[in-house]
Amino acid sequence: MKTPFIVAGLSGFSLLCGCAPAPLTKADVDGRIVCNVDQMDQVERAAVRNNRQVLWVNCPRAVLRAS
Repeated sequence: MKTPFIVAGLSGFSLLCGCAPAPLTKADVDGRIVCNVDQMDQVERAAVRNNRQVLWVNCPRAVLRAS
């Protein structure tokens, strides 16, 4: 009973590993608004140094532009 489960699990895992997302095109990226992860990281590191706690209500925004 374990053998079919193992075979099915391995085959499913191999199928999932083989599926790569399509690369983003200029149309996908140009003007897209996302959270500015770098700024959030800087603020959180400064808070840790000062023994403070950061609770994010809204994330700082960044606009992705394709060059």
